[in-house]
Amino acid sequence: YHSTEPDSKTEEKYNTLLLLMQQSVALFTWIKIIPTLDAQHGNTGRQKRLGEHEKGLTAIQEYKDETNILNLAYESVDALIAYLDKENFDFWLKSEKKRAINQLLIRSKEKFDIYYTIGSHRLFLTLIPIIREMQDRYIVPIITRKRYEQLLSGNELGEDFNDAVCRPLALLTMQKAVERLPVEVLPDGVVQVQQAGTVKEKIKAEAEARKAVSKSLGDDAGKDLIALQDFIATIEAEPDEPDLYLPKATIQSKGITF
Repeated sequence: YHSTEPDSKTEEKYNTLLLLMQQSVALFTWIKIIPTLDAQHGNTGRQKRLGEHEKGLTAIQEYKDETNILNLAYESVDALIAYLDKENFDFWLKSEKKRAINQLLIRSKEKFDIYYTIGSHRLFLTLIPIIREMQDRYIVPIITRKRYEQLLSGNELGEDFNDAVCRPLALLTMQKAVERLPVEVLPDGVVQVQQAGTVKEKIKAEAEARKAVSKSLGDDAGKDLIALQDFIATIEAEPDEPDLYLPKATIQSKGITF
């Protein structure tokens, strides 16, 4: 970026990247500042400071306002990640996150959305360690390490194999995400908690909602794991295992062959 002879196209891409980064930083900074704007610290402690003719927001109005700004911040991060993927920046492709993604059976937000809609690049990156944990614990023991390594080598899943593997993996991942991640990080509507009531009531309601959603996801994932076991048992019972993979295109001296 600081080259003495910057390429105009490259410079434009990095300028766009910088703007997206600045937007995200600004919004998250604003979220941190908001609670202190109306605060006044004195001998009697911390109090809300309002002008003579000013009227403060109610607690629920403050919550909605801060939630809206936080959502804008999350959307800005999504736009930033989408741009990194689109432009294939070298530093991004060589990053720890990308290396971790390359070890997964679900490698993108778009593919995850096919089986469970998360609608967020940011959330997909957050889910990386959970996806890895779930595939190592439940999927690989069923499909075998050999098949897993074949997939990592560049071969894509055939359509039937793809659905059989990725559907339970996505559901198991979301089940664990519901149990572990803050509600604010999850897609809207996954865990619904009323904001009215005491703090104790809201904590109890959130715990009950998490438990119900987790059970539903776990039940569905369990059925899909049984289906995956049946699928693998069927192909292993055949004299010659059918070709489950779509070989990756290879580049040769006279062009691309498939």
